[in-house]
Amino acid sequence: MSSNWVEKLEKFNQEFLVCVGIDPIHEKIKELNFDSIYEWCKFLIQQTSEKTNVYKLQMAYFEQSGIEGLEDLKKTIEYIKSNFPEKIIIGDGKRSDIGSTANAYAEAMYSYWEFDVVTINPYMGSDSIIPFSEKEGAIVICKTSNPGSNEIQNLIVDDGEEVYKKVLRMVEKNNSKNNLGLVVGATFPGELKEIREKNNQIPILIPGLGFQKGNFKETINSAKGNGINIVNSSRGISFPKENISSSEEYKNFITKSLDKFGSSVSEHV
Repeated sequence: MSSNWVEKLEKFNQEFLVCVGIDPIHEKIKELNFDSIYEWCKFLIQQTSEKTNVYKLQMAYFEQSGIEGLEDLKKTIEYIKSNFPEKIIIGDGKRSDIGSTANAYAEAMYSYWEFDVVTINPYMGSDSIIPFSEKEGAIVICKTSNPGSNEIQNLIVDDGEEVYKKVLRMVEKNNSKNNLGLVVGATFPGELKEIREKNNQIPILIPGLGFQKGNFKETINSAKGNGINIVNSSRGISFPKENISSSEEYKNFITKSLDKFGSSVSEHV
């Protein structure tokens, strides 16, 4: 029987894992002179594979390019699985629905796309989580990194507890197979600390460092515990702010950016 994504995480024996986010923004890829999204993805994976064990594929940017983008997504997943089968592939699509539709989403994410785990939106309740937890699991949106997350996620309900804490409870209730995790943004270290204190075991995917300017020291200190933390960087690793004149120069940029990100994480662990 194959390991679920949490069991794969545990084999790396690290409290903080660096995740490389793959955000194939078409305009930026074109500026870097790649012929296709797939060729860019392959190049990025080749330059980072020795220094990361987790890749997060942002599905929106693949979908934005239509059928061609979806074909490139499939080829990218197959490339990782063929060449780096030990890596964890996160499908960042934030899917959500109920009943047979939620089952269809879960079936697509795991049987067709073959992600190790996917992000999902819990705001339809447990019905939107169970179809995923009954399969390979999910990383559930809890407290996201965007400023507008406060509008719903920080609302206090009638028992005095914020909505994002209710999401944590809902995830715990549906985690009988130990295959659920949480998305908690680095831009809210106070909430991250509270969530980690309430559950010292659950894996947490932490976006918001780098491009969104989350603070490394605050984030790492807030997330410390027994649970595994997946610390993500996407555009900060893959897209330079200045023009790149050659593939070798771009390769050096990726390497230096990932080294810097990894060092910033390690410095505070």
